[in-house]
Amino acid sequence: MRDGDLKLDNCIKCSDCNSACPVSRVYPDFPGPKVLGPDTERFRREVVESDTEWVEYCLGCHRCDVTCPHGVNVSELIAKAKARHVKTPRQARRDHWLARPNVLGKFCSSIAPLANAAVKLQPVRWLMSSFGDITSQRSFPPYSAAPLKAAHIVSVSDRRVLFFPGCFIRYNNPALGRTVIELLQLNGFAVEVTPDICCGTPALANGDSAQLMDCLKGNISAMSGAVDSGAIIVTACTSCSYALKADYAHLCAGHSELAGAARRISGNTWDLGELLATELDDRKLNTDFQPVRQRLAYHAPCHLKSQGIGRPWLRVLRAVPGIEIEEIKTDCCGMAGTYGFKSEKYSISMNIGRELFDSILSFQPDAVVTECGSCQMQIQHGTHLRTVHPAEILFAAYQPAQERSNTGQSRDALETTTAR
Repeated sequence: MRDGDLKLDNCIKCSDCNSACPVSRVYPDFPGPKVLGPDTERFRREVVESDTEWVEYCLGCHRCDVTCPHGVNVSELIAKAKARHVKTPRQARRDHWLARPNVLGKFCSSIAPLANAAVKLQPVRWLMSSFGDITSQRSFPPYSAAPLKAAHIVSVSDRRVLFFPGCFIRYNNPALGRTVIELLQLNGFAVEVTPDICCGTPALANGDSAQLMDCLKGNISAMSGAVDSGAIIVTACTSCSYALKADYAHLCAGHSELAGAARRISGNTWDLGELLATELDDRKLNTDFQPVRQRLAYHAPCHLKSQGIGRPWLRVLRAVPGIEIEEIKTDCCGMAGTYGFKSEKYSISMNIGRELFDSILSFQPDAVVTECGSCQMQIQHGTHLRTVHPAEILFAAYQPAQERSNTGQSRDALETTTAR
């Protein structure tokens, strides 16, 4: 029996997945993952008309998979149904571009001042809302005129890292990418930045199977040679690390020419916090820290929880003298990448995040930390508090106080050469 069939038959209708679903909690009309996944999959396989637009309301958070006591691949079944669902022409056009953040990033970065100014104009926001179903209530992250390029960072270390920045870091927050590179160098790694290819998560979330396979094939081709020669892949985005670790292997299972390389990439991918926490446990981490006196609230992204690696950044940041950090143990933030930008889903997105926002504000932190770029956007939108990647806090701990204001200049001084 095929593994997918076995997992489907393992569903015992317990509804644990519905209880864990953030959308079901705030939107009573939503049928829930049990109905949209295993319950309806049998009808789909018999070509019985069954799919509805409800599959488009799945966050893709994988909480249903984590919660299922019998290992049913609930979110995978819903994602496959989403890829077959017929959208309205307007939503199809919108989702086509949302599935391609690297294409949008490349174009918008090339005209960054104009693009950033345009999305703040009320007429432009009205047009995006009226003709593109993009909510006018969101602030858009600015694009950088100097995105992070594919590069080899000069180093004498034989501990090789392929840094996979992801689209948000590459185009919207390249300063964070340069911080990650310096953190890796401070801990003895030679770094190469991977080419500009999206991990594929936005394509999967927006039901674009063709774009998803293009991403998979492009990344496997770009990274498999280095992995086979001993390099590891490191990401600073939990959605990217989940994609490389979990999605690639099963999505390529039916492609004999890709399956083996996808499994090797999966087995050699590390989340940045996971790698640094392992270095800390092995007493290899550079702990030459200066005190950083901050009270921090930490939010664990859904795609981190789905990886089963605990909360590595809590361990790492607690090694820095002066840091007080606590996890805010509430539900999903509700952003889910492109989900929270869609007009019909904005209120659902915000209602899901409401408990998290209130809990953070009650904690009264100096700042909020979370690894996921879309979680950062959502938390800052919902709380108006400074929200950053934990790598930025850790990097500050390596800097003498008088030099911290100059860290941006030091990052720009990185000696790089274009990767071949």
